[in-house]
Amino acid sequence: MGVALGLGAALSWGLADYFAAVASREVGALRVVLGFHLAALLPLAIAVLATGALARLGLGELVGFVLLGAVGWASYLAFYGALEIGPISVISPIVSGYAAVTVVLAVIIVGESLSMAQALSIGLTIAGAMVASADVRAIAHTRMERRSLLGLALALCAMGLLGAFVFGVSYYRGRLGWLAPIFLARGFAAVFLLAHVVASGERRRPTRPARLLTTMALLAALDTGGYVCFNLGVGHAATAIVAAASAPYAVVPIVMGVSLFGERPTPVQLGGVAMVIAGVITLGAVG
Repeated sequence: MGVALGLGAALSWGLADYFAAVASREVGALRVVLGFHLAALLPLAIAVLATGALARLGLGELVGFVLLGAVGWASYLAFYGALEIGPISVISPIVSGYAAVTVVLAVIIVGESLSMAQALSIGLTIAGAMVASADVRAIAHTRMERRSLLGLALALCAMGLLGAFVFGVSYYRGRLGWLAPIFLARGFAAVFLLAHVVASGERRRPTRPARLLTTMALLAALDTGGYVCFNLGVGHAATAIVAAASAPYAVVPIVMGVSLFGERPTPVQLGGVAMVIAGVITLGAVG
């Protein structure tokens, strides 16, 4: 069940990335991220109030979520900063390695232990996701100038920060349940994102506001749904296993490109997809 829920998180996050990329062309990436964070907070707040999910929240946990919100904001800042510099063929496979960071943190901080078969299947799944999201032909023609190196550094930062954020949301599940950590992490991340957008002073009016609002609602459901699947999955399996199962989110845009736009992935990318499938099947068998 933990692997299945991890795959559910991968599907949700992969679809969210696709629709976020489309919406970002209208109002900018950071505004899109802020928009779906705010859109998600209302239903999350209603659910939290209805269930009393914050009843066990202490001052120590609250401070932890403030810091976690800052990590979430910084991860988006680094990720979109890296994409702005490009190239995406280099950035995407690096950032998709976030699951490896989550796995390492789960082993070091929580003390999770993995069998040799689990470790190998986790490594195969994460490596496959990184290979599948890489366009080797584009990478071969990439010139690594000083600006490109900055993009590479930002991508590595985004990978580390996103992995830490995902781990942080799941870390408090045992004490606070699955709902409260998602609400608090999202809420404080939204505060930092709002401050950033206001400070930037950028104003871009959408050409189709009604369609944009619909997209924001869809993004809120998909992105938050990914965290719901992840936190529920941690209740059935180790964080490291759920994180590995969520890594194939990077494969979702490839599948959509093939099915919707007739794109042709490279042989290397197809090999990466095969690695992901083999890794997930093995993970389900040994997890």
